[in-house]
Parts: sequence; C-alpha cells; structure tokens
Amino acid sequence: MRNLSKGPQKSPNILKILTFTILFAVFTFALIRLVGIDKLVFKGPKAVVQLITDTGLNSNNGRVNVLLLGIGGQGHEGPNLSDTMILASIAEDGHDVVLVSIPRDLWDPSLSTKVNSVYAYGQEKDNDGLNVTKKTIGTLFGLPIHYTLRVDFNGFIKAVDLVDGIDVNVENAFVDSKYPVVGKEDDLCGLTIETEEIDGVPQQVVKDATGSAILLDKITEENDPFECRYETISFKQELTQMDGTLALKFVRSRHGTNGQGSDFARSARQQKVILAFRQKVLSKETLLNPKTILELAKTFGQSIDTDITDEEVPYFLKLGQKIDPSTIKRVVLDSDRDNSVLEVGDLATHNGQFVLVPKNNRWTDLAEYVQSEIFKLQEK
Repeated sequence: MRNLSKGPQKSPNILKILTFTILFAVFTFALIRLVGIDKLVFKGPKAVVQLITDTGLNSNNGRVNVLLLGIGGQGHEGPNLSDTMILASIAEDGHDVVLVSIPRDLWDPSLSTKVNSVYAYGQEKDNDGLNVTKKTIGTLFGLPIHYTLRVDFNGFIKAVDLVDGIDVNVENAFVDSKYPVVGKEDDLCGLTIETEEIDGVPQQVVKDATGSAILLDKITEENDPFECRYETISFKQELTQMDGTLALKFVRSRHGTNGQGSDFARSARQQKVILAFRQKVLSKETLLNPKTILELAKTFGQSIDTDITDEEVPYFLKLGQKIDPSTIKRVVLDSDRDNSVLEVGDLATHNGQFVLVPKNNRWTDLAEYVQSEIFKLQEK
C-alpha cells in the first residue's frame, strides 16, 4: 500500500549540479595552472612523489638559497638598478629562514662596481642580468645561489593592490622630506641651467628667478634647489594598512627622521613588507579567490624575471606554507653600528664613489660572517 502522507519527492536539479561541477572544475584548473601543478600532474608518479617529499628544488647542505631583487623598471631613473637586494636562505623543511639584506652600495671587486649595478650590467652585456647577479653574490658570500627572482616597482604596486593591501606594523615613526617624485627626476622646477665663465673656466650654474646662482657640480642633498622633484612622506608608529603605492614609499624611503634614514632601518622595513605580502598571498582570502589568483599570475608574468621554472613553483608554494614568520631571522649588512661587518671604502680607490667594503678589506671575513649567520640556527 502506498504511503500518501508524504508529498512528492523532488528530483535533484541536474542543471544546478552540472553548473556547480563545471565551476568547481574551472576553479580547480585555474589554481593548478597558477602554481604550475599542471606541469607535474601530467608528468606522472615521479613528479607527484617529488612534490610530496620536497625533493623538487635545488639545494645544498639542506638549504635553498634565493636572491630577491627589486628594480625601478620602466619609467624610473636607472630602470635596471637594484634598489632592493635580499638573500633568503630557507631550510628544506621550512623550520628556519634567514633573510640577509644586501646594501646597494656594497662593492664588487670582480666587476669594479656596486652590487646594485650588476643586474643592469648583465642585462646590457648579454641580457643575462639574473645569472651575472647570482654568480656575483654567490662569490662574495661563498654560497651557492640556487634561484634568483627580480620584480619591478610597477609589478610590486599592482600585486599589493590585488590582495587588497597589506598590514605592516610600523615600529618607528618617521618623516622623509626628500622622497623622489616619479617622473620629475629632470624637472627644473622653474630654475634655469646656464653656462658662465668663472675664473676663466666655463661652468654650469643653476639660477632662480632672482638671478641667485649655485654651481651645478656643488649641489648636494642638503642644498638641492630642485624642490619640486621631492615630496614629504610620513608614517606613524602603528599598525598601518598599506596599498601598493604606500608600501613602496615605506620600503624605498632613504631620508627618514628618527634613525630611519640608515641602510639598517631601510633593510628592516623591506623585510617587514615582504613578510606581510607573503602572509596575505598565502591567506585563505587570496588562495580561494580565483580572480585574484589569475590576476596575480598575470601581473607577475609581466613584471618578474626569474630562473624558477614552472615545474618548481608548486614546490616553493608548499615550502612557503611551512614557514613560521616568527622564526625568521633577519640579518642586515651595514656600516652604521659598532658591530657592523662593513665600513665606508676609500673614495680614491673606488672611482670617487661612496661604497661599502668589509672592514680592513677582508672579503673572506664577509663571506664567513654571512655563512655563520645562515648556518647558526641549523647547528642548534
């Protein structure tokens, strides 16, 4: 006898199920394509085993060494000069990470130039900036550099904006009244540059509307008359939500008050921003948003130069998820402190340039110091 007390049972909506399945498949495929797993999935069991056992990355002594470079890029003065240089040494199990900030004024004796010019030199010579920089830093520190990644400012700004900004704890408030305005590097600010004969020698002078003049080659950061080339930026001591443009100003500032104009302070700010961006990228909000993932992939594809292969990307993603930010050790190479390993080099022997060299010109001491900082945690 049929039970008539129950209403008619509704059959599943086949169209809804099919639609959901298709959308899920599209999202999954997009995520797989972003991290490069498609290259591995279709390579067979060996690639999958590598992904599971973390054997897919180059390493030495249980560590993967990655050199991070930040350049101005198109529209910036010195587009291929490295404004930011950080060596990240990561244990294969992700349990300890050392970030070594490299000052742009560090001298490279092999090329007789500052290290911030090495990438530009390599690009101009053989369009091989990554390899030339990798070999140079590896030689200076006596370490193998397994990978190099270069990103330009425009890509950095877009990437931070795509993840809806980053949260950075500003530990020291500061004001910088000499932050360069992009596009105004050569602006005369209403002044004129004229040639006058002084003591029988033709010299260029900068004149204002009153006729007051200053020798062009005597202009310094302290008496620079081209005021329109700069803007004043400031940061308060607080947790600050930064978009891409603000984050770039935070890491690039060179003339901050309250001790924030030193290489040491600047390097510390750069490391803060990198870690904040890493945290945001690996958040569920980002990883579960296919649109953001695809836009990040597009942005990085246009703004990044790297020797990391598509097949190696998922290994880096997995390694990055293991890292505990609280265990990251930060090392800054500078000349500002009593225990600094570097000192200011002699102008006469370095083409009149301001450069940093190891104390007493002992390059082996620099390499040993960096190595000891990297392997110190591993020995515990």
